[in-house]
Parts: sequence; C-alpha cells; structure tokens
Amino acid sequence: MRVTVVGDCTLDVIARPRGALRPGGDVPADVAVGPGGQGANVAVRLARQGVPVRLVAALADDHAGRLLAAALAEEGVELVRLPAARSGTVVALLDEGGERTMLSDRVSLDPSGLDAAIDGADWVHASGYALADAQTGDALAAALARAHPGRRVSVAGGSFSPDASSAASLRVRMTTVRPDLLILDRQESQVVLGGVVRSLAGGASSLAAAMPGTVAVVTGGAEGSAAAGLAGTVAMTPEAPPPAAVDATGAGDAYAASLIATFLGAPWPPGSPTLHEAMERAGEVGAQVSQVMGAQGHVPAERGLST
Repeated sequence: MRVTVVGDCTLDVIARPRGALRPGGDVPADVAVGPGGQGANVAVRLARQGVPVRLVAALADDHAGRLLAAALAEEGVELVRLPAARSGTVVALLDEGGERTMLSDRVSLDPSGLDAAIDGADWVHASGYALADAQTGDALAAALARAHPGRRVSVAGGSFSPDASSAASLRVRMTTVRPDLLILDRQESQVVLGGVVRSLAGGASSLAAAMPGTVAVVTGGAEGSAAAGLAGTVAMTPEAPPPAAVDATGAGDAYAASLIATFLGAPWPPGSPTLHEAMERAGEVGAQVSQVMGAQGHVPAERGLST
C-alpha cells in the first residue's frame, strides 16, 4: 500500500551547547547538519520500514534543496516538488535534557498541485505544520477532505501556536479534514481543544468526542501515550522510565510513522490489542530516535518493524 506524506522538508542545523550561553561570547557546542522537516522525517521512517512512500513538499532548486532531494532519493522516497522560492531551514537549540527550541524558516506549500500529488495514495498523512500554515492551511484541509473517500487520512501535530485566532482556524481545518487518525502531544492537544489536558487518556477522549470517527492518540514522552475513538480507550505506559533524551527532534515523527506502518492493510478501526501493540512499538522507536542527534538518525527498533 502506498502512503503519500504532505509536509515540510528542511535542512536542520542542531546545536547542543556544552556550557551556558554567553551573549556576545563563543561557546563550544556539538553541531549537526542534516535532513529534517516533519513531512520528510515521517516519509523516511516509512521508507525504512519497506512502505512505498511519496513526499509532497515545497523545495527550491537551491543548494539546500539539492542536498535534501538527494537524501530522499537515497532513502527510496519518491519526491513531488512543489515550487518554492527557497528551501526551508530550521535551527534547533538543545538543552541538557535533549529538549529543543526551534528557530524555523519554513516554506508554505503551493496548494495548486495538491490534488494531483495525493492521487493514487492508499493513505495520506499531513504534517500539522502544513495544516497550521496561515497562508495555505485552508487549501490543504480542503484537499485532504476531497481525498478522504476511499483513503485513510492522518494528521500529526506541529508545535501549534497557542494564539487564540490561530488555534480557532486550526480547529476549523481539523473539523474539515476529520482525519481517521490524529496524533498530537499534550501541548498540541491543549491548543486544539482550547483547554488544559489533565491526562493523556482524557485528552484523547476529548479529541475523539470533538471529531467523531477519528482515532485520537495523545503522546506524553515518559508518560507514554493514550488513544481513544472507535475502538474505545487504550493507555500505554512504559514499563521503565526511558533514558534522558539526547535530541528530541524527530522522535514524534518516528512515532507517527510507526503507527501508520502498523495500521497499513489492517482492518479499520484497529481493535484495542492492535492499537496497544502499535503504540508500544511506536513508543520504542520514538524513544530510540531521541537517543541520537538528528531527526533522521538510524535506530535499531526500525529493523524490527514491518508493514
């Protein structure tokens, strides 16, 4: 089964200072430069699990764009390039716990080519960054709604802005799409729901109630994850606390890719045992990704997953 991912493809610059930042000073740091972007990360993780995958992304014919296109080709990802004046770049500053603060120069998708790019997919996955884009998010939501009959559609979060107006627009787009599968972390679910999420299971249940027909998954890092929807509510808590993250960049994207790979070709909605197993595997992949620098670093758990 073919998956089409719609989202960003960026050149990532990741820096982990070895000491306190000093304005005007020069602080030693570990720095990595490589491919990233939420859409590209999900597509690459799917390809490594043997899933035929196409990435629809805005990518210019500049130095960064050529590097990123070559990296995707090496991973076996089919690329549909939407026009862009420049390719996107993200700078991620890591703290001691591996959590990152991102400085993003993202590029909006040209919505005119979305219908043709999505055509032929069995499953369409959209990056939350693209759906939250003030310029083209409405057009993407409409394209995903048109693609829905006969296809499964999923959406993952993207560090949504808590701004009230932006959050309201995002909620409308989510309602328009009505994804089969929605994957958010706790903070993202709070933005979509417009209130405090006191538990992962409560957040998942509230999302599923707000979007009937959606299987909603809320992740919480060391807390585990919870899902709610057509198959009821499932909670998954790690047996042991995961080690401290080295770099959290891309861990959530790996989680999303693992879920999609497990659900491909399976009956929908997934039953509770399938959902629990998928969340457990996805949590393992996400935890391992958080232990390597870079959003697309290779991890052992991917080799144990299949479609």
